[in-house]
Amino acid sequence: MEKHDERERDRPQGFLVVARTAPGPYPHPVEVAVYPDGRDSRIAFSIGPHAANVGGQVPLARVVDALQDDTDPAFTEEFDAADLHWLVPFLVRLRAGEDVTDEIIDAYEAKHGTRPEVLVWEPFGR
Repeated sequence: MEKHDERERDRPQGFLVVARTAPGPYPHPVEVAVYPDGRDSRIAFSIGPHAANVGGQVPLARVVDALQDDTDPAFTEEFDAADLHWLVPFLVRLRAGEDVTDEIIDAYEAKHGTRPEVLVWEPFGR
């Protein structure tokens, strides 16, 4: 349990950047970040060149529902472009209230050889 306590203390507070693609034709670059907060988690998207990009924060439930039901092909397109389908099982568990932050970090590190960048965000109204 001590190892978990150490990880909890060292855990980043903010959005975990789980994808950032190189520039290219639309939809690139794609940047996707996860704010892991159980059922209140959010996913942040940034699509297109930064001078004219679009994006925003979306509730986790909306993203998971759309990916599972294929009700919003934009999320599937963005996950395809960012090679993020490895993240979906973690998002499903996160939506169910599980704390999978350390597992997301470990999976990202196994895939990319480094820990994910953390973008600090202070939620409104908390």
